[in-house]
Amino acid sequence: MTVQALPVAPRRVPLLGHVLSLARDPIAFLQQLRAHGEIVTFYLATRPVHLVNSPDLIRKVLVTEAHHFQRGEIFTKARQLFGDGLATADEPEHMRQRRMIQPAFHAQRIKSYVAVMREQVGEITGSWVSGTPIRLDHELTRLTLLVTAKALFSAELGRSAVDEVCRSLGPVLNGLAKRTMIPVELLERLPTPGNRKFDTALHRLTTVVDDVITAYRADGVDHGDLLSMLIATEGLSDGEIRTQVLNLLMAGTETTATTLAWVFHELGRNPVVLGQVVAELQTVLNGQPVDADRLSELTYINRVLTETVRLHTPIWLVTRKTTAEVRLGDVTLAPGSEVMVSMPTLHRDPALFPGPMRFDPDRWLEPAARDSFIPFGAGAHKCVGDRFAWAEMAVVVAGICTRWHLRPRPGRPVREVARAFLRPSSLPMIPVAR
Repeated sequence: MTVQALPVAPRRVPLLGHVLSLARDPIAFLQQLRAHGEIVTFYLATRPVHLVNSPDLIRKVLVTEAHHFQRGEIFTKARQLFGDGLATADEPEHMRQRRMIQPAFHAQRIKSYVAVMREQVGEITGSWVSGTPIRLDHELTRLTLLVTAKALFSAELGRSAVDEVCRSLGPVLNGLAKRTMIPVELLERLPTPGNRKFDTALHRLTTVVDDVITAYRADGVDHGDLLSMLIATEGLSDGEIRTQVLNLLMAGTETTATTLAWVFHELGRNPVVLGQVVAELQTVLNGQPVDADRLSELTYINRVLTETVRLHTPIWLVTRKTTAEVRLGDVTLAPGSEVMVSMPTLHRDPALFPGPMRFDPDRWLEPAARDSFIPFGAGAHKCVGDRFAWAEMAVVVAGICTRWHLRPRPGRPVREVARAFLRPSSLPMIPVAR
């Protein structure tokens, strides 16, 4: 088949395509397209996008045929806003930047970050009052931001700077996702309340980062962290350094916070799983704080994290664009074709994961379960900080579950919302001291 012969998603609306279906419930829309074939075309207005559903073909897009693809529309939009950084760049620029930043995520460096992670968990949870409800999703966003800032940019940001990043990062990322789905770029420039909110948040975010860079340059001290390394790199302007900082904040804060929010949501409604988590912590840690050497012994917690990422994969869409003619199965895609991969659609395929909506950490006792699992992307663009994120999540789970029992707040249902990430609508919980 050629690209023209691909099956097309039903209920296409003239001029709008499938924009309304995507806006209404994007995950449900993409999920139901799986029944129409391994590659299905849907339309953003008049622009065709090809959703790839088969795990084998997804690996071709991301790994074996990746040299015939460049990053797609969402990354084009991000580059316009954040610059050409590690999370947005195409090859060969991406590989150059990856090699520059990779040392910050070496296994030995991650071990040194565990103490920072543990300290920040204690700082955030130290303000909780037993029996008093909290917005756990907000608390976790603040926590992961502090961990990223302390580990990679070790100088103190200051409370106002942290508060500003917490306030601005979410609206910027959500606005970015929305703009990817807007078929007419002119709409982005209209003075609507949403666009004004987005522009204001982006300005505040870049201003905070610029202030941090200016402070680093002014004190002239090598803090031994990633930001000091970037400042010392010959030829990098402040604008290029800001791009890398924004890219790392974007990639390292919201994804981890969102996954952790789903972890505690699932523990709150699965008391048997929570009981096994607490039992493992008592056995492995025996009342001692978690350290880097003990993380590998938390095998059940690792399965809980893996199952959370499968069921609630935070990055719900990945876009690519062909740079040459590409053969995917029986289909030939022409140069310039837009391709999309939806990780939740893959990870909720009942043919790959029986009972896909059931939260079951023990499914990962079977090695075959990992064959179609792509938690951090794949190939050259696989997340550079995956081991950092995994260590951070394990430390947070250990630190919180050792001291607190987080109970769901009665009468406050949690919905799945697909914005920049697949996140809970809100997560009110009641901490009870153990």
